[in-house]
Amino acid sequence: MNKFLAALLILAIILIAAFEIILPRTVASILKEQVIKSTHAQEVEISLDSSPNAKMALGIVDTVHATASAGDIGDVEFQSLTLDGENINVDVQELLFPSQNLTAKQRTEKILKSAGHVELKGIITQDGLKNFIEKKVDQLDDAEIKITPQEVTAKGQIKFMGKTADVDIAGSFFLDEDDVYFRATRLDVRNTLLRHVQIDRYLGDIKILQSETLPLNLKFSSVQMRDGDVLITAVRN
Repeated sequence: MNKFLAALLILAIILIAAFEIILPRTVASILKEQVIKSTHAQEVEISLDSSPNAKMALGIVDTVHATASAGDIGDVEFQSLTLDGENINVDVQELLFPSQNLTAKQRTEKILKSAGHVELKGIITQDGLKNFIEKKVDQLDDAEIKITPQEVTAKGQIKFMGKTADVDIAGSFFLDEDDVYFRATRLDVRNTLLRHVQIDRYLGDIKILQSETLPLNLKFSSVQMRDGDVLITAVRN
């Protein structure tokens, strides 16, 4: 009997140790796959932590931290992306014995049952914004972008009605229903023939980012313009 109990104890220790190794790696792999799929990042590093580590065998992850040196969301290039999560609850049964006929997104949502808080931060540089604006505004060429805490300015040449003019555009970012937009607040045209044409009405608000492109049901929550870049934050509460 004592040998049998000892064997069960050893087996239990082995299983717990296996869970502590397999579960973190599997959860990290799923999160990494979601980040790569949503951001097209080439290099993603993810770490999980629980105290004690045995909690992971029950599907409880205290903290998650992920970084990507570069990537994009939608059509916007990000210099860096950081994901942090707390109190992640994982469905161990679904992880080990996956349900059939689920899409990758459905399976991820089923495995990641809940989270106390998840936050994604990304930095858009002036070059990244320049590339995006030149792709979205076909008439704007040779743009020079400057970002400050007060405003974003763009200088370049715009083609309109067969004419070319030098333009200065100023504006700022804002949130509307969880999406990120850029709104022009000033437009100066240096061309005598176009000065009296209301070309600013053709610019309008430009949608920069949509929450539906984010992983893990995150929603954009804040936009902070800084010297030389923009800090974008998305959360899942």
